Amino acid sequence: MSAPTAAPAKKKSKLKMPHLLFLMLGLILLMSLLTYIVPAGQFATDPETGALIGDEFHLLGHQTPVNPWQALNYILPGFMNSSYIVSLMLIGGGCVGVIMGTGAFDTMINWAISKLQDKGVTVLVPLMFLIIGIQGAFGGGDQMIALVPLGVMMAKKLRLDPIMAVALTFFASFTGFAVGPSRVGTAQLMMDVPMYSGFVERTAIMLVIVIIGMLYTLRYARKISHDPKYSVMGAGPWYEDSPVDTAQSMTEAEFSPKAAFVTILFFAQYFVIVYMMSVLGMPNTILPAVQILVAIFCGLIYRQNLDTIGNAFAKGAQGMAFVATIIGLAGTMSLVMQNGNILHTIVYYACLPLRELSLGLASVGMSAIISVINLLVPSASAKMAILIPIIKPMAESLGMSGNLAVSAFQFGDGFTNLVTPALGATAGSLAIAGVPLSKWLKWALPITLLMLVVSWIILYFLGSVGWTGV
Repeated sequence: MSAPTAAPAKKKSKLKMPHLLFLMLGLILLMSLLTYIVPAGQFATDPETGALIGDEFHLLGHQTPVNPWQALNYILPGFMNSSYIVSLMLIGGGCVGVIMGTGAFDTMINWAISKLQDKGVTVLVPLMFLIIGIQGAFGGGDQMIALVPLGVMMAKKLRLDPIMAVALTFFASFTGFAVGPSRVGTAQLMMDVPMYSGFVERTAIMLVIVIIGMLYTLRYARKISHDPKYSVMGAGPWYEDSPVDTAQSMTEAEFSPKAAFVTILFFAQYFVIVYMMSVLGMPNTILPAVQILVAIFCGLIYRQNLDTIGNAFAKGAQGMAFVATIIGLAGTMSLVMQNGNILHTIVYYACLPLRELSLGLASVGMSAIISVINLLVPSASAKMAILIPIIKPMAESLGMSGNLAVSAFQFGDGFTNLVTPALGATAGSLAIAGVPLSKWLKWALPITLLMLVVSWIILYFLGSVGWTGV
């Protein structure tokens, strides 16, 4: 008689966030239901500027509900109200797509790494971290995961552990990405703040944060190069079971004047745009004009024909299309809250714990809350869509400048990306390098907390001096 077969083990169901489209539609319907529950109320507004007067709030005494069908009918008006932001996102995405399509960034990074690979830890680690960190601040994103195999090969060559493979690539890029001065444009538009205002101050903050990350990484690299027992991974052989092919070797990459010129143009365009808008007083219509001219010029430098440039633009714009859709749905959610007269009520009671605080401490509190939310919802576009319709009137109610609120959002949104497994780039980078999450957290959590604290000190200072960024 054969032994009875064991019943197959049931797979544990994992808690999974719904697709962002249905998350936003669900939030729109939730706001519709809240218009039946939350007391309707309004702040008084300044007749000249339209800004909220934070200490003049009153309840209407009756509900003004928006039923679910009405809420869905606000989708088109929500998109129409967001048309300015959506237009800039699509054009900007297309222009970045053209420049990325030239391969200039990959060429320059490969050249820099190949030239630095024979240098010692003290030279290679800080230079590589700064190069990738600054690149991440202006053009980083999930695509930077492609650098991790290069980081693995570099770590092998220098006899460093897999932690360093991730630190020199993903960690460096996303450190810059967390505080990049060009990464706040959409948030600024949603906050009705001039695009790229405060660019100089944000560039300085970015350099401070990237240098802090670089020094932490260099200290660790030097320590384990002198004595492997200090490695978070343990002192054993690190690369016997590496997911990256050990037969691969770093090839010598030649310097490309074209790649260097295109890379310089990409970075320079932001400084030119800021100068034209802030110093020369030109309107923000120059933004897409400069971006399109730079993108086409960069494509022509690589002798791409017009079809190639056009296809790269289309691919870049396509990548932004869904993000633009989410921004439009955020406009719908805002309309439901406004027409149901619950937005001001939510803002008033959310601000009550912050009213007795200084602007600096209030901005720190706002950033800390967003940092926690980011561990579960690492998508910046999702958090912008959900939170900025609430953060904007909160800032107005507290008398906080729009740029200070944008910085609070940026810092809260960026740093915890370095440690959350909910972000695909984090999990993917660790898998490529063969680093367990527990080991990564042991290494990355202290520096992530340090950079968060430094960013909050900066926020407190900016709030204390009344920084507006314009």
